[in-house]
Amino acid sequence: MNKFKRISIISRHEFMAIAGRKSFIVMTILVPLISLACIGLPFIMEQFNKSEIKTVAIVDESNRYGGAITDNDEFRFQNYSDEAAGDIKGLYDGRDDLYAIVIIPADIDKSLKVDIFSRNTVRIGLQEHLSQCLNDTLTQARIDSYNIPQLNKIINESEATVSLNCIKWNDDGEESQSNAEVASILGLILAFLTYMFVMMYGAMILTSVVEEKTNRIIEVMTSCCRPIELLLGKIIGVGFVGIAQIAIWCVFLGIISAIFGIGTAIANPEAMIPAQAAGPALDAGSDDIIAIVTQSLSSINFLQTGVCFVLYFIGGYLLYGSMFAAAGSTVDQPNEGSQATTPMMMFLVLALWAGIACIDNPDGSLAWWCSMIPFTSPIVMMVRLPYDVAPWEIVLSIIILFGSALGIAAIAAKIYRKGILLYGKKFSWKNIGAWIK
Repeated sequence: MNKFKRISIISRHEFMAIAGRKSFIVMTILVPLISLACIGLPFIMEQFNKSEIKTVAIVDESNRYGGAITDNDEFRFQNYSDEAAGDIKGLYDGRDDLYAIVIIPADIDKSLKVDIFSRNTVRIGLQEHLSQCLNDTLTQARIDSYNIPQLNKIINESEATVSLNCIKWNDDGEESQSNAEVASILGLILAFLTYMFVMMYGAMILTSVVEEKTNRIIEVMTSCCRPIELLLGKIIGVGFVGIAQIAIWCVFLGIISAIFGIGTAIANPEAMIPAQAAGPALDAGSDDIIAIVTQSLSSINFLQTGVCFVLYFIGGYLLYGSMFAAAGSTVDQPNEGSQATTPMMMFLVLALWAGIACIDNPDGSLAWWCSMIPFTSPIVMMVRLPYDVAPWEIVLSIIILFGSALGIAAIAAKIYRKGILLYGKKFSWKNIGAWIK
């Protein structure tokens, strides 16, 4: 039996050992459902978090601004004369339905301060509502104090809001709308997914290596094949597990997109754009915002982005997976694995932070170099892709990534070959350096 046949057998065994577990099947199904639940959970919690309407007393010593505070869905306001300010505690006593007492002082025009008395800490919602009502009213009062005819009209007509409509050309000269916010969000999502997948499947390799070494199964396996074949078989097998899981999640995403019409909207953004939505105005309504986001997404090359995401995931997984496997071979107990993987985790966290830092300047020196360094490129390049990175940069980055991954895999194989059959010995960096040499 040649080595490729043995690697293939090990890969299939590793794939079935993980994919055949009930926990894997359950998590593969539950993760999309949990993600949907997390998206809708804030809205559900908001509905359950609504409480009964609270009564708030308003004592207006100025006799001018008490009526400016209007009721809302959370609070009902009752106005009292300024005489009640002399006995605020007495106004509270015997009133279980009274939530708080608001005192508007006579000199509020100058002091700009309002006192709120209550038995418990006052809700932020009440503070925000009072501030908004009084700020608008006091601002209007100051405007009226100038006694300038039609001053409000002059101020309103003087206000100007510029709508920025970003348009980019493709290679054929066709125009499409772009949006930096949408590109940034998409880049962050891709970067976080790459970070999560590489860390998750790398940890699977580590766990598998430590379990086999702890159970002494590895001794039987090495009698049938070489350690390097075991290492490659594990990496390939777990890699196919990751690809299969991602493919299943993509199918879920496609089904959800079809149900809500997201894919059709992206493919035909003109049908979603109202006539008045000429650009991404700050005060756009929800329909306009959806139209703007949809049109901005349509300008992104999803085919290139998807292919690059798969390539960078494979390259990053091969790079870090080899390191996780080498780290697993140097420990005897599962609880020692976290210490051995600290350097890899630091690299991954550093890559994620570098990606976040590159959002504001995706074409800067930091972004460029981090896109070429193999330890950070799988994550940082995901942030840059929606900003139309030059093809030669992508090709160069992928070549460096896969070349480095193969080099790291060769080094990891030397560590794996020595460490996998040694027990009861604490390994040092000096030992590992000697194995590599």
